[in-house]
Parts: sequence; structure tokens; C-alpha cells
Amino acid sequence: MTRAGLGLFLLEAAAGTALLLLFFPPKTLGKGFFSLHGAIAFVLIGLALLLHPTGLSLTAGAASAGLLAAYSLSAHSGRAALARPLLLGGALGALLSAGRVAFLAPLSPGSGWTIASAAVGGLFFGAVLLTMNLGHWYLVSRALPFQLLARGAALFAAFAAVRAVLLGAAIAVNPRPEGLEALLSLDRDALFFLFRVVWGLIGPLALSYFIWRTAEMKSNQAATGLLYVALVFVLIGELLSSYLTVATGFPA
Repeated sequence: MTRAGLGLFLLEAAAGTALLLLFFPPKTLGKGFFSLHGAIAFVLIGLALLLHPTGLSLTAGAASAGLLAAYSLSAHSGRAALARPLLLGGALGALLSAGRVAFLAPLSPGSGWTIASAAVGGLFFGAVLLTMNLGHWYLVSRALPFQLLARGAALFAAFAAVRAVLLGAAIAVNPRPEGLEALLSLDRDALFFLFRVVWGLIGPLALSYFIWRTAEMKSNQAATGLLYVALVFVLIGELLSSYLTVATGFPA
């Protein structure tokens, strides 16, 4: 269960990071930003392949990892824009793998809800990771426009809201009653679920406003510091979410 939960998190994080990287401007940020995050996505999938959670096709996972490795090398050579098809292929492969694991790994059968939860969770993690590193990039290049960080902060805030709305909708619809009962039971997973909500949703939602405001004020160092904290919150929240999803079959 722990291996499957960790594997699911690694796959969704790789997919979200690679997908969102497609929307960042290569000419403005330079080759280092893209080769770094392509390599991060590659490492995440590589670790997932080592864990081999239920539902993960080794062939599909290896193909996705290969595409992302090729993209990272191309970006390092200054061809990040031309190599975008490699990034797109790797991202879609990682997303497909995460969806399969989210559907097949839970002890109770997964559903469209668990797949949607994995996809949104991956995008949420990717948004905070990319935006945090974008804030750090201002230390590398002083000429970067401040609008980029403000847009990244708005993107993070939007995904924080979507993640919270999706969980609220899942609780309202209750697609897996026995799974929700386990999440709310003090004898089962209620404590883990409480930590998941506080660390993974309430914390990032509260921080998102201050991150956006500091970015709008062109205080990139303050925004980046807050994004470091937000990254820790989201990391803990999404790890718990993946574990609870696999353990209960409910899109936690």
C-alpha cells in the first residue's frame, strides 16, 4: 500500500511538472530552467519504475522516462522550444501511467474520481514546484519580467482552489462510501486525513493569497520564501492524498 501510494505520487508529480512546463517561455527563461525540470520529471518517473506500483506498465513508464530524458538533454543544448514534442509525449505518458495506477492500485476499485484526483494533484504539485523555482530564477537572471512570477503565483492559487473544490465535490457525491467512512473514522485513517486537509489544502490556500500579493508587489524574494513553505505543505498533502487514495479507494 505504501509503495503503491508513493509510486502514484511520483507519477502524478512527474506528469504535472512536465505538462505545466509546456506553458513556460523558453526564450525568456533560458535552457537551464527547462533542462532542470525535464530532469526532475525524468527522475520522478525513474523512481516510480523502481517501485513498480500496481497498474504501472513498465514499457509505458520507460518510454515516458526516455522521452523526458531526451527532452532534458535537448533543452540543455539550447533546443527547448524545438524539443517540445518530446516533453509533450513524456508528459502524456506519465499522465496515462498515473491514471492507470490511480484506477488499479487502490484496495477498493478506483474510479474516474481517483483518476481526476491524481491528475489535479499532479498539476497542483507541478504548479508550486515550477513557480518556486521560477522565483529562484530571478536570482540567476535579474532581467526576467516580474509578470512571470505573478502569473505563476496566480496559477498556484488557482490549482489550490481546484484541488479543494474537487475534494469537496467528492465528499458531497461520495463515490466510495466505505472509503469515506474509513477516512472519517478515528479507528482508521481520520488522523491522516486531517493532516492531509490541514497541510495539503488549508495551508496552501492560506499561503496562496500572500504569495500572489507579494509577487504583485514585485517582492520576488518574499514570494519565493513563501513558495518554499508552500512546496513543503503541498508535498506532505499530496503524499498523504496518494496513500489514502490507494488505501481506501476514495479520491482523498
